[in-house]
Amino acid sequence: MEPNKLKDIILNVKHPCVVKSGTLLPWPCLQQSFSEWCAAFDSSRTKLIPFEGCSTKNGINPQWERRRTQTRMRMKDILKPNHEGRWNSFSYRNISELPAECRKDIRFAWCGFPEVDEDITFWIGSAFAHTPCHYDTYGCNIVVQVYGRKSWILLPPEAKLTPVRVPFEESSVYCAQNFYSPPSYRDFVGVENEVYHVILEPGMTLIVPPRWWHFVECLEPSLNFNTWLPLSNDLETLISECITKIMILETCKDLPAEIRAHVLNPNEDPVITDDALEQTYHILEYLQNKKQNKKRQVSDITRYNSGYLTSDALNALLEECGEFVNPVAKLECYDFFKLMKQNSLRFNNEANDRIADAVLQKCQIEQLEDVRRQINCCCSPSIVQLVKDAM
Repeated sequence: MEPNKLKDIILNVKHPCVVKSGTLLPWPCLQQSFSEWCAAFDSSRTKLIPFEGCSTKNGINPQWERRRTQTRMRMKDILKPNHEGRWNSFSYRNISELPAECRKDIRFAWCGFPEVDEDITFWIGSAFAHTPCHYDTYGCNIVVQVYGRKSWILLPPEAKLTPVRVPFEESSVYCAQNFYSPPSYRDFVGVENEVYHVILEPGMTLIVPPRWWHFVECLEPSLNFNTWLPLSNDLETLISECITKIMILETCKDLPAEIRAHVLNPNEDPVITDDALEQTYHILEYLQNKKQNKKRQVSDITRYNSGYLTSDALNALLEECGEFVNPVAKLECYDFFKLMKQNSLRFNNEANDRIADAVLQKCQIEQLEDVRRQINCCCSPSIVQLVKDAM
């Protein structure tokens, strides 16, 4: 399949697609077993790896990143049977953290993006390792499965999920619904007709269009690589994220550290400073000027045009490439609820972390709930849009 045709599909599809990319990918790691890859990693690194994870049992809320604890082990240990009732993950890290042998020739020229050879992320996890349901506010996501199997539940941007900004992570919007260990079906009423599902196997690539919700879980020890393609029409979203970040920085800057820790994702801790707030205001002003003057966005980041094919042209291209590219199938309501019933077996009321009351005092719990409600209300997409319109 010609890389430029695949590039056109990636930048124009509005629906998730799977690419049978095994024969197209020239990556050396696909010629190794996972065990061989892990051995190569361990032979190049003397220090133990800081895996993060949680219990395989869970309470009402999603397993937010703040709840994870760390354990250090060798890479090969991810392949061992887990008898500790815990999942482990070494994920959301730049490819530069891998030994040279483990990332050799990993680039995206095969699908039309030869310049993408550094802005690549890897995800390694045991069975049950997962990411709470969310959507990425920027760009288009290309995911290549290398080892193991990984389940992807996807829903369109208009799905009736409840967006939340607590915990806050810039560029990610989580939802309140708990797909990992749902205590009941109640939270999913109204979305059962909009669910798509695919199990990625080695040699398969998933194209996730902008703003599609996704809940991702390892079914067995697995490794995948991905890249997010920045798009030329991301300007509106960049402005929205700036407004959201300002609201959250203003809210959090005077909060006690114990409460602030439950508002932010761990990787956002360093942003709560006066300098960060001032810088965000400057970025917002810059983006607003770009929008009002309708100037081409100047940046050292390559931003790709998208949506440039007509529906007829895209459909013709998809039909031509049907041997390699297929849309992700919709789940029947019965199958979705069956999957959620299976996941509900992980629910354990004793593991309920509703407010992390083991850490916070009663008055702090009440304050955190107030802050959570305030942020989720003021930073909801509809309110942020009103702020943008007023600007």
